[in-house]
Amino acid sequence: MEISVKCSVSNCKYYSNLECTAEAIEVNCDDTSMLASDSRETCCDTFKPVDEGDERPRK
Repeated sequence: MEISVKCSVSNCKYYSNLECTAEAIEVNCDDTSMLASDSRETCCDTFKPVDEGDERPRK
């Protein structure tokens, strides 16, 4: 089963046409409580900045 994850972080290594192309995605709370009230209190720990010369994964 293929899952589509929307993403708008264009400087991420896994970004491609408004989607995340990472094989696995890790999302955590901004603090250590493991509880979030809304999406603003979460973060994508899969994010890796695009380095010069890196090629983004293609779909």
